[in-house]
Amino acid sequence: MSGTGRGAGRRDDARRPQDGGGTAVADRPDRSGWGGAADGREPATRSDAPSAWIVALAPVPVIVAALAMRPLVQGAQWWLSGVVFTAVLVAVMLVVRRRAPGVRFIALVATLVLGSCAAAVLNDLSPLGWLDRDGALGEALAAIRLNPAPLPQTDAIRLVVTVAIGWVAGVSLFLAAIAPTVALAAVPALVVLVVPGVITGQPASPVLVVLVGIAFLGLLWLSVRPVQRAFPASVVGAIGLVVAVGLPVVVPLNASWLSGVTGALQSPIQPGRPGTLLQLGQDLRQPNELEVLQYRSADGRPEYLKLADLDEFGSGDWVPTVSDASTSDTADQQQFAVGVNPRLASRGDVTIRVTGLSSNYLPVPSGAVSVQSRSTNLDLASWRWMGDSNTIRSTGPTTQRGSTYEVYGASTSSGEYLDAIASSGLLGRADGRGFQAPSRAQLRTDLSLPDDLPKDIASTARRVAGGATTDYEQARALEQWFRSDLFTYSETAPVEQGYDGDNMRVIDTFLRVREGYCVHFASSMAVMARTLGIPSRIAVGYRANPQQTDDGEYTVTNRQLHSWPELYIRGAGWVSFEPTPDSDAAAQPSTGSSATPAPADPQTPLPAPGETAPAEASPTPTPSASAAPGAAAPGSSTGTGALGLAVGVALALVLLASPSVVRAVRRRRRLAAVRIGRSPALQAWREVLDDVADHGLAPGAAPPDDAAAAARTARAVLGRLSGRLPGTVLPHLTTVVDAVDVERFAADGAAAVDRDALLRAVLEARVALDASVSRGRVVRSRLLPPSLLPSSAWSHEGRRRRPA
Repeated sequence: MSGTGRGAGRRDDARRPQDGGGTAVADRPDRSGWGGAADGREPATRSDAPSAWIVALAPVPVIVAALAMRPLVQGAQWWLSGVVFTAVLVAVMLVVRRRAPGVRFIALVATLVLGSCAAAVLNDLSPLGWLDRDGALGEALAAIRLNPAPLPQTDAIRLVVTVAIGWVAGVSLFLAAIAPTVALAAVPALVVLVVPGVITGQPASPVLVVLVGIAFLGLLWLSVRPVQRAFPASVVGAIGLVVAVGLPVVVPLNASWLSGVTGALQSPIQPGRPGTLLQLGQDLRQPNELEVLQYRSADGRPEYLKLADLDEFGSGDWVPTVSDASTSDTADQQQFAVGVNPRLASRGDVTIRVTGLSSNYLPVPSGAVSVQSRSTNLDLASWRWMGDSNTIRSTGPTTQRGSTYEVYGASTSSGEYLDAIASSGLLGRADGRGFQAPSRAQLRTDLSLPDDLPKDIASTARRVAGGATTDYEQARALEQWFRSDLFTYSETAPVEQGYDGDNMRVIDTFLRVREGYCVHFASSMAVMARTLGIPSRIAVGYRANPQQTDDGEYTVTNRQLHSWPELYIRGAGWVSFEPTPDSDAAAQPSTGSSATPAPADPQTPLPAPGETAPAEASPTPTPSASAAPGAAAPGSSTGTGALGLAVGVALALVLLASPSVVRAVRRRRRLAAVRIGRSPALQAWREVLDDVADHGLAPGAAPPDDAAAAARTARAVLGRLSGRLPGTVLPHLTTVVDAVDVERFAADGAAAVDRDALLRAVLEARVALDASVSRGRVVRSRLLPPSLLPSSAWSHEGRRRRPA
């Protein structure tokens, strides 16, 4: 009995199929995450069902990467609903994972469609609103097209984002549970990770990148077969993560080097981008003075020109209030000046011509109510009024050189005139009379403070306000305190001492150091005013310059970039204050904030919507065409831009070349193994098979009744290739297969292999393959070799078949 058993055992070993390296395939552990036999044979009972772990983990990278969209959409309900949608998809796929691939695909698509309809109903929209360009989809697309990030979370936007997350997760499930190319299931997550960074110019959070990478590697560990394919898959994943982090940093959409290409100076504020005030400080420190626009005022006096108002604390700094431009009026329509009392305001009618500014915001006086284009390259239908701020933002194009327009409006500034009104007690009695006050929700926003506000800021504000009893008196006390000799204007001290910016920690440091520029003065006064219960916001634009040209025009340069606080004073509305002290290093100050403003003539009130501007208030004609053209971008910015562009191009070239480099390294390593005799036949066999795959050739499926082909031996694979390869290639592959047999069965093993002949066969096989295909196929085999794909349908072990 024992002898019989040993003989049977030897016969079983003889029949055991071997892979190309001589290792019994049946001894290979199953690391694929797929059901069925681990030995690669095709028993009738084999199932191609993906493991439950792969189905459950496939959409996890997408869900984690979706958190990178937080700078694009307000709130978090869209993410939670996306998680619920994805959980439903996973549950359905777990139920049908043992079904045929066609059944799984139908179930996935049906769940995506029905889930999208259910999400629409839950958001109080029509079931097919996510497909209707005249319904929720059209509304969301309009909001996305017209608004900067972050988008307001309306029902339509929440629905579209939820459905988008669900469908991207569905793509990952398709790749993992149906295709199956599990190692590519993380690619949709990498796309989700990259897109928000490219839009906002800020890279994804390192924590998110690490979590996505961990989920990606987990999928690879469960799915990659054979294990040798993990290396190229890991390279692909690493490259994707590098792009997700590096691309927004290397080539941000608001890169300063673009000014060197367009010949225009970028404005310090970009829609949806934080760090506006910090960017303003960087622009102020530019070594060259650059002209951005020219204007002529109706009364001949200089004007402050505002780009935008900042009144919300976004990611720790000041950002504009998020508003839906798709519901705002276009700039070719008039509107009321919200929060401006015309009886106390000064008219600010100007004609402006852009000479070197590229901006998504239109420079206008505070309290603008009407704009009229006077040039063909300024279509006001593409510009929108921004909420109650009386500022104007583009929904597409930026300002272009030569754009000319007239603006009508009024503004209120602190000074002797308003001091006299306040001391007489008329401000309190005039509250809300004769003008439109901001909404209570807007005023609550303009009073909000961050949770981490240092206590020193509030205590300092109360100490400076002293015995002042009214909002205006307290605001004037703050303004005069900042303008006293206790503070020093400096554009370099905050950078040198490491407290540049506008967040609460910076403000606290500035109040102790007492050196800074307009950013620090404006943000500090605005925050201190809120601690006293006075609504505040920060205006960003250009400071008035009292110097006129010979023909009465005012020239504005980048050195006049400025920020100043606007405080809401009951009875007067939004009042501009100027806390930044005069300095030779600062932009030339205007007398507008401290001089006595002339009240508007009651006989010539501000035009209401639907009315034309009074004739007597019309601005003077357009600035003369003989004015100097806009200056070019600064040299330092161009130099930095050239470096950034070079780095971006280099990164793109590295990404394009990486597959060919990985393939070349693998080939060199295998040829070196052949030369030194380390499993030379096996290494040569793997190399020629990869060459065959790179040239677009692959063995046919093994016939079900061919035991030799099913065994996946090297000679069986060669038999399947013989009918597909050119005759000039077969002799070289035969030489390699003969060497595999010698290495496997000869007494001396690898030592008996003729390594020189084997090396010549590998090299000549590629030459013959190159000659047998088109030139384009040869180039592709070098640049994008298919043999690197971890999901390759065949390898040196043969082709995996699934039961019909």
